[in-house]
Amino acid sequence: HSRSTVMGGNAVLVAAQAFVEELRAAAAARFGGAPGEVRWEDGRLSHGAETLDLADLAGHVTERSFSNSKHTYSYGAHAVEVAVRAETGQVEILDYVTAEDVGRVINPATLHGQVVGAVVQGLGSVFLEELKYDAQGQLLTGSFADYFLPTATCVPRVRCISLGLRPSPNNPLGAKGAGEGGLIATGGAVANAIASALRHVGIAPNHLPLTPPRLWELIEEAAAKAGTA
Repeated sequence: HSRSTVMGGNAVLVAAQAFVEELRAAAAARFGGAPGEVRWEDGRLSHGAETLDLADLAGHVTERSFSNSKHTYSYGAHAVEVAVRAETGQVEILDYVTAEDVGRVINPATLHGQVVGAVVQGLGSVFLEELKYDAQGQLLTGSFADYFLPTATCVPRVRCISLGLRPSPNNPLGAKGAGEGGLIATGGAVANAIASALRHVGIAPNHLPLTPPRLWELIEEAAAKAGTA
């Protein structure tokens, strides 16, 4: 459920907030003032002209927990441009764009890598990954010699647009899960792009993976039906 930042991140947030308040109280006792009069800025606590570093208040420990039963969902869209060689069933991804609103972006670099990786994982399920069984139910793709995964050499251009338009109201950070956003729409987006590229043939692929042999068979079947119509 893409809960790492939503749950772990918010647990860190509430613990950090409580920790700062505890430090304010400890600093106020040193300064001889009220906790509300102590300022926290750039890792230092100050009261008037007096200041304290974190090292001056070493030894304080704060524990907090965060609990939330409400899920968060990011929203987005995928667009893909493909070229299909009808003679062989080979598909080339010319361009892939995904846009996603993830609420509050905590780490842009990590988020970008997460979305690109999810798209690549989705492309693997579209073109490569398949569990094959023989007539006796024996798995035929039980090792990576037979079960293919995408590698860096076959990753196309993937452009990711990550937006923080609508923070989630269900957690203090306003973060939404972003892990599945790059993955869920991949199969439908690519299959529809292939159907668009082959609309003159009249096929609408609805079963993955779309390996070259399988796509070639669909094209040949459609051509045969057109020839007998």
